[in-house]
Amino acid sequence: MRTMIITSTKPYIGKSGLAVALVTYLADQGLDVGYFKPYGTMPVTVEGLATDEDALYVNRILRRPSDLADVCPVVRSPGLIDTVLSTGSSPVGTAEVLSAFARCAEDRDVMIVEGPTEPSQGACVGLHAHAVADLLEAPVLLVDRPRATDLPEDALWVCEQLRDRLGGVVFNGIDESGLAMARRRVTPFLEKRGIAVFGAIEHDPALGSVTVAEIVDALGGTVLTAPDRLTDAVESYMVGAMGQDAALRFFRRKVNKAVITGGDRADVQLAALATSTRCIVLTGNQVPGAAVLSRAEELGVPIILVDTDTLTAVERMETLLGRVHLHDPEKAARIRALFERDIDVSRLLAAFGLSIEETS
Repeated sequence: MRTMIITSTKPYIGKSGLAVALVTYLADQGLDVGYFKPYGTMPVTVEGLATDEDALYVNRILRRPSDLADVCPVVRSPGLIDTVLSTGSSPVGTAEVLSAFARCAEDRDVMIVEGPTEPSQGACVGLHAHAVADLLEAPVLLVDRPRATDLPEDALWVCEQLRDRLGGVVFNGIDESGLAMARRRVTPFLEKRGIAVFGAIEHDPALGSVTVAEIVDALGGTVLTAPDRLTDAVESYMVGAMGQDAALRFFRRKVNKAVITGGDRADVQLAALATSTRCIVLTGNQVPGAAVLSRAEELGVPIILVDTDTLTAVERMETLLGRVHLHDPEKAARIRALFERDIDVSRLLAAFGLSIEETS
């Protein structure tokens, strides 16, 4: 059996999406693929059992799902945080984690292990990226998103920490403007240091999109207009805090967006409605004027009233839009297609002991 651990340099750069792509790709080659996530950070309870939201989803799409109690043995719940801070140790030890992994891996051809979202995550419970690699004695696929205006210091530092445990690197979610830099400059830079780079996946705005309804739920908002448009997809957000003329120029830069602004800024609200806006989030619990409400209803743009301040609304929106929502089958299929298009899959699998011949 082969094991591949997937970890990343920072949160929200597509680690879970790549795990799903690999699970489905390898299964389609005829392999019995298992999945394991030693440390989950998105707690959810299913029939009284605490697990991780993404782990729950990925396990369900396996052709032979594992016992849910084993798939994610340590979950960062409020109870876990309290126990660790009180006692100084995790209620679930590494021996128990290893036993859970063994049960998930029984009779499998390959195991995909979803590691931490950044190098330090899991350190308080002994499950940071390097610790997981040593515990499972398995190689690591590192996911990074280099910036076109910076050096790839995050990737290089993590690679040097992992040393012999490193299998290679994948770049994910790279804007079109940064692809050339990632492929022609950053890749050779790392390859010259003995770090295999298997490819760079282009950013797809639709993957991080959410529906207007999801924004309403996340912000605890009240819908004032166009309730029939809550299924529309929002790909980004912008904050309006300038004059109307400047706002109009600013809002034209992005399409399919949400605009966050104060309820008393009718000028900004009308400017947003004059551009490609999917919804407007009004902070401060202040209802806009009749002219704005009428225009929004006419255009089919939901206005969402929230009682938080702008900073809080922005923080919640960043968290919501920062994640790829895997539970949408269309998004999962799109991630898989991008993975096969932009990654040298044969070279990646060979680096982890899974040649194309073995998976055909």
